[in-house]
Amino acid sequence: MKDRGPLFSSFILLVWDAAVLTALVSGLAHLPVAYRYGLIDTWDTSPTVIHYWSAAAMLLLAAYAGVIWFGESGGRFRLSRWGRLRVVLVTLLAVSGLLLILHNLEDVSLYGATYAVCKLGHLACALLFAFFLLLRGCMRLLGRGRCVLPLQGGRRR
Repeated sequence: MKDRGPLFSSFILLVWDAAVLTALVSGLAHLPVAYRYGLIDTWDTSPTVIHYWSAAAMLLLAAYAGVIWFGESGGRFRLSRWGRLRVVLVTLLAVSGLLLILHNLEDVSLYGATYAVCKLGHLACALLFAFFLLLRGCMRLLGRGRCVLPLQGGRRR
């Protein structure tokens, strides 16, 4: 069987990294410290708009990754621990982010502890994801920390 190369192109990985970095910076711009030190006043666009667009790009790329994983991998790859952690964090970020978007609608509201858990859960997942990306980047420099590993001997998942 001919080796078809890596599962995702370097362009897709570059766009993913750019979307994650933009979502992280624009999400952190919502914190009170950004307003206190005047970081928001220097932006021409609201950080909320930038955050929503970068989150949409992340959701699109995550859906693309799911389609490629289930459709094209053909049992050639498996997720490492890093990959499983990444999938869990992206899923939790997407669910909590969608709940926060629903909260902005007139007909849907989250109050009290539910809103606090959703908001703090989203922040915690984002900070864990940022820490994970820094740690994984350092591990990649050492030749470790891959999220997708090739299967040995052509086993099916």
